Amino acid sequence: MVDRDARTRADLETLLPQEGFRPDCYRLYGGEGIGHCYVIDHVPAGWEVYYTASSSKTALRVFPTEADACADFLDRLRQDPTTRHG
Repeated sequence: MVDRDARTRADLETLLPQEGFRPDCYRLYGGEGIGHCYVIDHVPAGWEVYYTASSSKTALRVFPTEADACADFLDRLRQDPTTRHG
């Protein structure tokens, strides 16, 4: 399910805790090399969304807009049952 209402990282800051996502499972402002988590980051090439593990980016996708990146980021979190409390 892709949520087009989460169009910015600021939107995600509000939405993710409401949906019960664990804060240690994601980073909204970059974070390569910080452990196992999903990351969204604004870089010169666009908006990166990836999973980081062992200081490497896996499943990296680059999007032209923040809205597209946020939708993909949220979709990844929702599909991974280990990202929620409980």
